Amino acid sequence: MTMYERTWAEMFPEGREIFYEGDNPNAFANEIKEKYGFDPSENNPNWNECSGFNFLCPAKHLDAIYGSRSYPMGS
Repeated sequence: MTMYERTWAEMFPEGREIFYEGDNPNAFANEIKEKYGFDPSENNPNWNECSGFNFLCPAKHLDAIYGSRSYPMGS
């Protein structure tokens, strides 16, 4: 990492509202609960609807989730 590269957690220390763009939101939520200990669907009553896959990702998990190619995320 160069002195100009920053992590997602450094850029968004309060966490970041992100959008899950995959086709299986419930499997995603279950995997995140198991791996990272928080439920992305918890505060989103529209989680199961097509337009409701946004969630607040805590800063400490941004690099593992938002910064990973493993999960389909949008801004």
